[in-house]
Amino acid sequence: MLALERHKQILKLLEERKSMTVPELCTEIYASPATVRRDLAALEKEGLLKRSYGGAVINESYTDQIPLVLRSAKNIKEKKKICAKAVNLIKPGYTIFIDNSSTTYFLVPLLKDIPDLTVVTNNPVICTTLAEYNVRCFCTGGELLNGSVALIGSEAERFISSMRADACFISSCGYNDEFCTDVSKRERDLKIKMLENSNKCYYLCDTSKKGKEFPFVIANFKDIDAVIEEK
Repeated sequence: MLALERHKQILKLLEERKSMTVPELCTEIYASPATVRRDLAALEKEGLLKRSYGGAVINESYTDQIPLVLRSAKNIKEKKKICAKAVNLIKPGYTIFIDNSSTTYFLVPLLKDIPDLTVVTNNPVICTTLAEYNVRCFCTGGELLNGSVALIGSEAERFISSMRADACFISSCGYNDEFCTDVSKRERDLKIKMLENSNKCYYLCDTSKKGKEFPFVIANFKDIDAVIEEK
């Protein structure tokens, strides 16, 4: 089993049970204790869990920073409603930035019928999907953040800074009435570059994240052109 698949299984189990021992995880995912310990160390480094003596505990403060595959399975109906509104803001001939969030991921299937569209993203999965729809797409370089399937770092930021977009579409782990925040500084930094290099910026987020605050501020809403929710 690939490491990413094991990581997804471990996080899913910890979300359900909150804490588990190494032997319990070994039994559930059919892996050796050494492999499980390496996986736990990697996930702890990303801030997704805390290792304890003999096992691990889910990091409740960071449960929104779970892999994209798992995040995309949550609140699907709400995310589709949000993206159905957002696509109306995209005109033929536009160049747009799309971040790696699970909400903006649902915007991708709606783009295939917009003529002469150019998409710039830091998500390789989005880029591959758009290629299947014959939509022109650029993917940033940079370091791959495995859990989020996001390209990040100085190379990704330079790529975004070298382009100009008509609009950007971003999301994050939490927001309140004044600003939006995220759990990852490096992902936050790239979203800021998208915002700075766009004529318009739209923030997409379902209301389950309203009132949640995380350490890294992306933007004050006075700098966002519109907040798009499902209601």
